Amino acid sequence: MIARIRGEHDARWGRWRLTTPREAAVPARQAANLVDRKRAASRPVRRSVPSRLVAIGVSLAVVCLTVILWLSPSPARSQLPATPRAWLDAYEAAAVDNPSRVCSELFAPQLAQAYGKALHGSCTSYFKQITSFSVVVRRVLQDGDTTVLELRQTVRPRDWAVVLSRQPGGWRAVDLLAGKLVR
Repeated sequence: MIARIRGEHDARWGRWRLTTPREAAVPARQAANLVDRKRAASRPVRRSVPSRLVAIGVSLAVVCLTVILWLSPSPARSQLPATPRAWLDAYEAAAVDNPSRVCSELFAPQLAQAYGKALHGSCTSYFKQITSFSVVVRRVLQDGDTTVLELRQTVRPRDWAVVLSRQPGGWRAVDLLAGKLVR
């Protein structure tokens, strides 16, 4: 009877494999481990496909988000208008389309609060009810960081003035005056 080492028979080929003298000298248990290691070494290393797909997906997501954040403009920080005329343009647009901007940005907090008290509601609720009328700038009076825009409403004629104050970020209304000014 011939002593054989486990794993000598290769099931794929259906025949016996010759052993080298070194393998024959190794005890049976060690030889089995040696053959298993050789088989494992001869097979290509396979990593699971799902883990590779997950790694690729996560990498692509990180790259996409980085590019999007890098290319997108910074968060929309509200800026006050740079000139009194720009303030009037922003006011006319926001009074109809974005009343909360008028009350939170274009008006000083004290003016927005006074509007709310005078109308028994809030500044924003007042601007939600108004309609747009075109205005004409009659005069611009400026003294340092304070500017007064004298305005005339063309439909339903009415005169009024806006007192603007220069803030660190631009111009903001601090008071509204009804009627013609003395000057």
